[in-house]
Amino acid sequence: MATKISKFALVTARERGCARAGYKAMSKVSPDLQLQSIFEEGNVVDRVSQRSIFSDGITVTNVRIEEASGVTSTLMADKSVGRINQATFVTPEGEATRLDSIERSGDKWSHDEVKSSLSVKDKHIFDALVSTDRVRRAGLDVDEIRLVHLNSDWRLGDSEDELFQVTDITKRIEDPILVDFLSDTYEALQKGTAPAASLVPGCWKCQYFSSCFGETQNPITELSRLGEARITALSQQGVVDIRDIPGTFNLTKGQRANVDFILNGQAHVNHDSLVEALEGISEPVRHLDFEWVGFAIPIHEGVAPWGPVATQFSIHLETEAGLEHTEHLSEAEGDGRRELAESLIDALGDEGSIIVYHASAERSRIRDMARWFPDLEESLNSIADRLFDLLPVVRKNVLNPHFHGSTSLKVVAPVLVPGFSYDDLDIAGGGDAQGAMNLMMRGRTAAEEVPVFRERLLRYCERDTEATAGILQALRVMAE
Repeated sequence: MATKISKFALVTARERGCARAGYKAMSKVSPDLQLQSIFEEGNVVDRVSQRSIFSDGITVTNVRIEEASGVTSTLMADKSVGRINQATFVTPEGEATRLDSIERSGDKWSHDEVKSSLSVKDKHIFDALVSTDRVRRAGLDVDEIRLVHLNSDWRLGDSEDELFQVTDITKRIEDPILVDFLSDTYEALQKGTAPAASLVPGCWKCQYFSSCFGETQNPITELSRLGEARITALSQQGVVDIRDIPGTFNLTKGQRANVDFILNGQAHVNHDSLVEALEGISEPVRHLDFEWVGFAIPIHEGVAPWGPVATQFSIHLETEAGLEHTEHLSEAEGDGRRELAESLIDALGDEGSIIVYHASAERSRIRDMARWFPDLEESLNSIADRLFDLLPVVRKNVLNPHFHGSTSLKVVAPVLVPGFSYDDLDIAGGGDAQGAMNLMMRGRTAAEEVPVFRERLLRYCERDTEATAGILQALRVMAE
């Protein structure tokens, strides 16, 4: 084999429908904070499954693959052993695989794949297929394959046995489409060179697009809902930039309007509609942004697996002298939900609009607090009623080719507010912000790093409310 192919690379290829994406995924990169926290949540789920539903098994604790594989073989040879956790196998080609748990089934073995998700997803089926294919090539006679995932109805205090739900997926991994894709992807990646770049539906939202096709001013992925037939036709013509789409190419009316807008290159403001929208804002004006965490196995009472819990807010109050800032960040230890809710009520007062970007998220966090603390419900619901969402205002009234088809806060603010940026921040995205807080609350951050992470979290959240303040001021200027 020219190169060892990771399971992560194969699953990435399946998600994107592209062997080249799998090749790119084999590059060694350091996981960001978000990915680190996802790994940690997976480890937590594995540990709980071993002490609950798999407590009748013997766990292979060896770290080194060769030792773990040897221990697994010894345990399998012992007929008194009915279940093995973290069973480890190595194929003749040198591919190592650890199965979460295997159970003796006569002369065969069933295996259970544990996932930290709330349901069975297509990528889990393919992931299980990869594992099954490898252990079969390593000599394991496989019977049933079961996928174990989290029960969304579970709450802190319930039995750990009730945390998991089990689904038999034996038949689903035999899907010829999946089997053929795995075989074809192996064949493509075993060559050790990058497969040719090809425009496919998986290119949309793929992080490798620019490395496959080069930097383009308006990548084709900015055009939404093209459908597989149009994507294939554009691929055959070598089109990867919107500006290169032929004028005669079959597009919907809306898609053609988007293309013409990009070709025209001129920003447009729906002035009268913008003025009307901004008239809905009342003083005093405050800007609000939340950050939150979510755990596969929750650590807060009354919260579902992966349920969001607000841990931080930033508020900017508009005054004649400028912006006044208020912030709150919960401690990593204990339950800081009530303290945050009370601080939020004190900081937002009783009057004026509360500017947010994508109000459904902030409103949901506020409704959660009202449910947890009924005595604060009236004040919190009043706050929720005062939210003013800038996102639909921008979407409806501001068209700018520099948005590149997106109206996210991170895109809009630098376009409408000259000089505005997140580039100087060590934490510059919501995923890493959540990851950092997750890791701290799980106790996976060194003590000396905690103050550093807390400061980075505060500055990131503050930057988001500076962004909404800047966008609102830019919209006011446009309305004038």
